[in-house]
Amino acid sequence: MRSAILLTLAGCAATALAQQSCPAEDTHYYADGDYCDRYSECREGVYSEQQCPDGLLFNDQITNGRYPCEYPTMVDCSGRTKTQPAQSTRNCPNAWGYFSSGDSSECQYFFNCVDGKDHLFTCPEGLAFSSHTYRCEWPDQSPDCDAEEYLGFSCPAPSDPGLGFVPYASPRDCRQFFLCVGTSPRLQVCDIGRVFNPEIGACDEPENSSGCENYYPADELAAIRERKAAAAKAAEDRKQRLEAKKEELAARRG
Repeated sequence: MRSAILLTLAGCAATALAQQSCPAEDTHYYADGDYCDRYSECREGVYSEQQCPDGLLFNDQITNGRYPCEYPTMVDCSGRTKTQPAQSTRNCPNAWGYFSSGDSSECQYFFNCVDGKDHLFTCPEGLAFSSHTYRCEWPDQSPDCDAEEYLGFSCPAPSDPGLGFVPYASPRDCRQFFLCVGTSPRLQVCDIGRVFNPEIGACDEPENSSGCENYYPADELAAIRERKAAAAKAAEDRKQRLEAKKEELAARRG
């Protein structure tokens, strides 16, 4: 009991000292000695103790007065290992943060939790959410993902490691193919209107790729090619206009 009273008195003394030493101007933050989501604030000479929302942590590197609570990927908690009890809800281990789907075979999905409400998002095709970086990464770079199960493809053993990244056709889609980084598959997708041709190891016109000739309906392929031709012509026309303007400006300078 006596030791508990002494600790309480010591804490009160530390608080009183902090209140007395509060700078009279601007906003200043001070890290808690144990908790990474607690901090003290001196705002225009007024002292207060603060706690970040559940899932956010105090960034002791912030010195310009902006809000100091940030996502864990942005904060170094060295020496401050404690946090408040988690306020979990459905799909949200904490009230705030980004979290994986919880299924290593569906790692393209992730949740952005805002005050306990889950919002589902998806990574671009072939990428996977990483809880270590809060970004969409290659599946083999995400601790939340089983790349082979997610992509439905296993890289064969390389016959010659010196060949570099060898492309392999996808068994699921003519536009898709895989590059194997070691034994890890990484999904690639051909431009619209083209398919992967395993004979040349690159994207090609559908009529040149055996088994994928009819991947696009004829009318759809014609429309795609028409749009591409129009876009290419527009780009060339713009290039010529800029070249002409460049010559005109040069002539004016004499």
